[in-house]
Amino acid sequence: MRFIIAVITLLTVSIGMTTVVADEARPVYVEVAQQASGEFLLKWKIPPVMPYGQEPAVELRHPSCGLSDGSVAGRPAGLVGKKRYSCTEPNPTFSIELIYPRSNPALTSLIVYKPLSGDPLQVFSGPEKTLVELPLASSSAAVAKQYTVAGIEHILIGTDHLLFVLCLMMIAGTFKRLVLTVTGFTVAHSITLSLATLDIFRLPTELVELLIALSILLLAVEIVKHRRGGSAESFTWRYPISVSAVFGLLHGFGFAVVLQELGLPASMKVQALLFFNIGVELGQLAFIAAVLALVLVATRLVPFVNRHQIRFADIAVYAVGICSAYWLLERTAVVL
Repeated sequence: MRFIIAVITLLTVSIGMTTVVADEARPVYVEVAQQASGEFLLKWKIPPVMPYGQEPAVELRHPSCGLSDGSVAGRPAGLVGKKRYSCTEPNPTFSIELIYPRSNPALTSLIVYKPLSGDPLQVFSGPEKTLVELPLASSSAAVAKQYTVAGIEHILIGTDHLLFVLCLMMIAGTFKRLVLTVTGFTVAHSITLSLATLDIFRLPTELVELLIALSILLLAVEIVKHRRGGSAESFTWRYPISVSAVFGLLHGFGFAVVLQELGLPASMKVQALLFFNIGVELGQLAFIAAVLALVLVATRLVPFVNRHQIRFADIAVYAVGICSAYWLLERTAVVL
């Protein structure tokens, strides 16, 4: 497991330094609400990570539909906005197009269609898809696929969650302890994810994000102390499963923030919640497996890593600490 720390360095620096601004796992949110037969209101909300003027233009595409409020097609949408469309067909099967002036910075999208009657329909899409067709119906299989994919994408682009998992891998020390530690984290965040998503108990979003950054910083400090010989018998190192479970409760609220923005289909809330959680776990396991695979490759094919593993480990821990400290200061400023 000492080699894990060495290989993790490269992941930490590349992940943390390139996305140090924060965990921006929220999707581009687009809502199409049917106002009357053939009349539709298109609204959007774009995460504030796009540079000014680089926001995508959001358009409703169908031969029978056109703008009815004087808006101009094809221009950057701004972070928040709306347009009205009139269609000669009463219920057209239209598409939503996201037109990025340059390129999509790995943002997923959520398209929500609200008909005059019936439950809203949700369609998730990855960053590579900029033209999304809205279906007229949503099956159980479609919901399962959409929310599983959303869960996987959320954990894999959630930089702060990934760094927290990296810290758990460093602290675990052995494969058995790693399995127990990750299990504690999984069970705990599944509980709070369910409670928050079903409106049983919630915490303010800004406070949750602040505390998540603090949890990563605390683990980074513990790792530094341990490497200097000062925390060999600390509670964190003796009982990593308890620590991961406690912090997992907090991270579950962070996962719930995203799922609340995505929304749950009224007739399939439990199914959507279950498959989103499954997606999060699949993404988490894929990330851990990738790290372990890189460890195996590095130990056998890269002698340089073996010779300088102590130096790499120090860089990795401090990189995690710097990223989490930056997020903590940034999110504290938001709360205050």
